[in-house]
Amino acid sequence: MAATAASSLSYGIGGTQILWVPQGLLEQIVSTHSSYQTHHVDLQHLVNLISCIFQNATVSSSKGVEQYAPLTDMINKLETVDGMRQALENIRNLSCEMSCCVASSVDETTMQMLRRLKDYSWNAKVVLAMAAFACSVGESSMLVKHRNTDPIAMYVETLKGHRYTTTDFTVLEHIGLFKAMIDVANTNLAFLAPSISRIPKEVHSIKDAIACFPTAAYKILRIVLQITSILSKKKDHFESTIQELNVLANEVSHINNILQEKLTLCLRDAEKYTYEDITIRITKISISEFIDKIMQYVRTQGFENLRNKHLLFLISDLDISIDEIKALNWLYQRNDQMYEIVWLPIIDLSMSYDVKLFWELKQLMKWSVAVEPTRVEADVVEFVKKEWHFIRQAIAVSMTSAGEVVCQNALPMLWTWGNTAFPFSDKTEEILWNSIDERHGWKLELVLDDFIVPELRSWIENRTTFVCLFGGGDISWIQEFTEKVKYAAYAAGVTLKLVYVGKNKAKLGLSKTDLSRDINVIESEFRWRFWTKLESILHAKIRRGKTTTAYKTDVVIHEALKVVGHGGKGESWAVFSMGPDPMVTTDGETGLTIMSNYLNWRQDTTGLRFLEGVKHYKEVISRDVHGCIKVHLPVLGRVPGIMVCPDCSKVMDMFYTYRCCDE
Repeated sequence: MAATAASSLSYGIGGTQILWVPQGLLEQIVSTHSSYQTHHVDLQHLVNLISCIFQNATVSSSKGVEQYAPLTDMINKLETVDGMRQALENIRNLSCEMSCCVASSVDETTMQMLRRLKDYSWNAKVVLAMAAFACSVGESSMLVKHRNTDPIAMYVETLKGHRYTTTDFTVLEHIGLFKAMIDVANTNLAFLAPSISRIPKEVHSIKDAIACFPTAAYKILRIVLQITSILSKKKDHFESTIQELNVLANEVSHINNILQEKLTLCLRDAEKYTYEDITIRITKISISEFIDKIMQYVRTQGFENLRNKHLLFLISDLDISIDEIKALNWLYQRNDQMYEIVWLPIIDLSMSYDVKLFWELKQLMKWSVAVEPTRVEADVVEFVKKEWHFIRQAIAVSMTSAGEVVCQNALPMLWTWGNTAFPFSDKTEEILWNSIDERHGWKLELVLDDFIVPELRSWIENRTTFVCLFGGGDISWIQEFTEKVKYAAYAAGVTLKLVYVGKNKAKLGLSKTDLSRDINVIESEFRWRFWTKLESILHAKIRRGKTTTAYKTDVVIHEALKVVGHGGKGESWAVFSMGPDPMVTTDGETGLTIMSNYLNWRQDTTGLRFLEGVKHYKEVISRDVHGCIKVHLPVLGRVPGIMVCPDCSKVMDMFYTYRCCDE
């Protein structure tokens, strides 16, 4: 925060001079603060803990473990709180600085504490300082309660110079010191609520509040140090300091009253700025302004490795699947530094979010994270929703090192072609698809890759290897079908590879323990990749207008539609491949019929002609069979266009489906 933003405090706030500081000191205070707060922590847990420590400190003696049950529960939960490990380290350091304050100037130590907390917001600084003070109070309370029963406690107390009576902390409570500290901590916590953060910074109430934060934080930390200094002095009569402590408690209360007045005005304005209202008020930002904002997030994190790099902005909510992250990790780690990925997490700003989940996802990702979700501004959220059509499914916006957006969603390209699609532009995708023969391009390498099946290349190069991909959840069909395929392959003199890829990417289907050992079972993120690869092929075909005019010639979209359609309903299906030749796709019943009747069509179909025989017999038995399908495709940026049934060539009906999860 610039010094000019807080200069109004020189004239006093709310009719009082309690927050006044000389202009020179004000500039020093502001200079201790980082403009970009990179440390964030859920402070509610700390405020609860501070309150609990103060309450227990006023109890004259221990009443058993029941007394500390709430405190123990809070402490056990600290490890799960976002950013708490760093915060606890800062609190320990602050506590040490408070203890050493006697040997140095209160003003000097206050500035030192502010510099230590430079990466936290002004409000967070106050709460952390209160936590450090509570740490000292808790330690002293523990020594007081055990001084007569534990020699070690008496020894430590003597070394530290404590001269408390058993009523010391009760006195602090009586003069309102603990209450004043808890109140001001709660007020600062309230300023960090999502409802307040949604208020535009130019609104007078929030602008006025922000202006008083630096001196308020400075004054509160200074008072805390004064109290700590008084309590640490060796006095035979503690009562002689009560009046001085009472004055300091009143100062904290006065500061809190000023902050409360500011908070009341902010809360009143917060009602006007619901998330829906913000979306209406936001001025449409240009693409260059939007990129500048995102890059500002990146710069605050100090990611020097992103400079002059081709970037993929991965935009998602916190429901992004772990399988998707793993699959993208695999590609990212093999991209030869051609591009970098930056995750921009988008959440509903009107609601709280799962902080623990955010950090768990961040730990899984091998790439950079632009910013913590609540730091993403409302106009940025609206931009990605309206201009880049982000709804719920993750998208990846491709941007060159010069800042030019060349594709609004490169994920389908990545899933289909892998890193070969770099630089992930519409032009590159056009070239890749033009290299695929629409009539003969339905081949094994289009639906599988080395990530899904490491042995893929050797299977394709060996022309006598017969590969059978199949899916579904009917164990009876699978057992009968695989036995028939094994017999037919053996009789035809070809090497058989059976590959089970489940029902679809959400319903995992059967596991290795359910199937025979000679079946390759694709599991976890590999299975997710297979189904997503098929969906991406369909999305690409839709964008290229291959759904109506080209339905008679584009075999790829026809066959992909069949597999996705059967898989979406959990039905049985099979795809047969051999060498570099186009694959043959069937539903489960047809595939079983073909293999069961092998002896009827085996003539001249052994060896290299086996797949050709499968294709011919399928055409014979499918002439009078009509089996239309239903296809469910996720919306990847834009709503898909019209589709044509691959069996009857009629335009398919389109319905909206609202689904909260994949199961």
